[in-house]
Amino acid sequence: MSAPVLAERSRCTGCGACAAGCPKNAITLVADREGFFYPVVGEDCVQCGHCSHICPAMKQREVRPESAVFAAWHRDDTIRQRSGAGGAFAAIAEYVLEGGGIVFGAAVDEHMVVRHVAVRNREELSALRGPKPIQSDLGDAYRAVRRALAGNQIVLFTGTPCQVDGLYRFLGEHPANLLTCDLVCSGVVSPGVWDKLVQTMTYIKRRRAVSVQFAHKQEGMKEGRFRVYFEGGSTYDAPLSKSQLGHGYVNRLLQRPACHTCPYANANRVGDITLGTFRGLGEAFTAEEQKGISLLLVNSVKGAHLFDALPLHREKRTMAEAKANNPALCAPQSANPARSDFFAALEEAGSDLRAVLERYLNAPNPLGAMAAKWKEKLWKKR
Repeated sequence: MSAPVLAERSRCTGCGACAAGCPKNAITLVADREGFFYPVVGEDCVQCGHCSHICPAMKQREVRPESAVFAAWHRDDTIRQRSGAGGAFAAIAEYVLEGGGIVFGAAVDEHMVVRHVAVRNREELSALRGPKPIQSDLGDAYRAVRRALAGNQIVLFTGTPCQVDGLYRFLGEHPANLLTCDLVCSGVVSPGVWDKLVQTMTYIKRRRAVSVQFAHKQEGMKEGRFRVYFEGGSTYDAPLSKSQLGHGYVNRLLQRPACHTCPYANANRVGDITLGTFRGLGEAFTAEEQKGISLLLVNSVKGAHLFDALPLHREKRTMAEAKANNPALCAPQSANPARSDFFAALEEAGSDLRAVLERYLNAPNPLGAMAAKWKEKLWKKR
């Protein structure tokens, strides 16, 4: 019996709809050499074709009307400070929770693995706040959403556009009691690479990593700080762009192959609301940008009703302004030419793991680069 037709590896987003939707549980997601998860079909497959039918990568997306664009921030400065941008996600999630609903989103567990989890009260909501560039493990999330919807609960699902689309394909419909938020996404980092980064930090600190903030806000600083907390109170703290994770992400070394041809990297959004960070609003908004401003794209009637109920300060803006500082609303970014070399070196690293990570992921020292240029000029003059 031949295997079912699934998306080519270069187009597979790892959304997991095929595995969650398989009636025989014949599909599992297995990590490849780069640490990304891909579907593997087992012997229990009965060739029903359901996995092919619901695979988002094998479907043509419908074109939606242009979204309404807003810059927004939470009226509570404390919540805003603890949020990734302007606190818009917190406002949406709290609204759903207050109505007795459930919120699904990405959190970092005690093993430093990024997983989608269900939150049922405000006390648990902090785990979902803040950006997490690592591709999350959806686990049983799609099926849990379906069970909650069948119980007539209101559900908010937040994730990357491919994850939101995967949920809709898995469900086969857009239920009235389901609200979705997709994220302005510049690609997802390999969970395998993240695990290796955690291993090296643990080795250096000689303590177990217990939590992380990928973009902690610090007063007076425009850039978020990458903070890892270890047992005993020790921390690793650096500007995100100066960390190995941030440097590799910005330089497009760590993203999933499908991210570089992403069909969602445009203004045709899949969720009811799109969430991101709004920058470049001009001098009048400098102080507000330092505190964080959320970008909201309202993409559906359901999203508009939700947006109207939120305790947010809002400013109507244009799609051109939204795109100006969010390239992921325009087109996917090409991979770094050194990407394949990095993953090949990582696979062969063995005990030289730290050396490989330092070689490819350490941010260059601008003073060191300047000194090297002066040495070169002096050498040429001799």
